[in-house]
Amino acid sequence: MGLSEHEQRLLDEMERNLYKHEADIVTASSGPRTVDYTKVAVGVLGIAIGLVLIVVGVSMKLAVLGVLGFGIAVAGALWALSASKPATGDDVAPGARPSEGPASAKQGPNLMDRLAQEWDDRNQRG
Repeated sequence: MGLSEHEQRLLDEMERNLYKHEADIVTASSGPRTVDYTKVAVGVLGIAIGLVLIVVGVSMKLAVLGVLGFGIAVAGALWALSASKPATGDDVAPGARPSEGPASAKQGPNLMDRLAQEWDDRNQRG
């Protein structure tokens, strides 16, 4: 069963909005990043201490110690995961590629544009 003309227009509009917003998200999250290895090391240390506290808490049958260890392990994981941030112009190494931005979009169609074109071509054929 085919779509009515109105439904097809709504679907096309939804697809265009999806591609537009997805491209914005990908552009915002791409580019070089810097990592604070001190934060990663402290986070991993926190995870290790938390796991040790969990094991000690379970072996001594102290639930409070196990819960405390779990909290420390989770906090360490969050700390380690927050160590990455987008690089500023000062942070980028001399040989690193420049971030993908509006200027690079003019070089050719991006993945989403190519997929959208392929989808449109397929729909026109069938």
